[in-house]
Amino acid sequence: MGKGNKGKIDNLGRVVIPKTIREALDIKHNDEISMTVQNGTLIISKGYKACSICNSKEVSTQLGDKLLCETCISEIKSL
Repeated sequence: MGKGNKGKIDNLGRVVIPKTIREALDIKHNDEISMTVQNGTLIISKGYKACSICNSKEVSTQLGDKLLCETCISEIKSL
């Protein structure tokens, strides 16, 4: 089994993900995470950013709250 820590949930339902766990998952400030429940266990994993148009994981630019890959940017420029 990997790294593990204990924590408490505050009165707003928040919990801090310890630095060692964030580093192990390469989670940075404002990264998305995914939370699921399997067999009574909370699973937290790093969410991956994807292009808002084609769902490519090769995101290169953020425009407002939209993420774009180079291929979609090139296609938009050619319109």
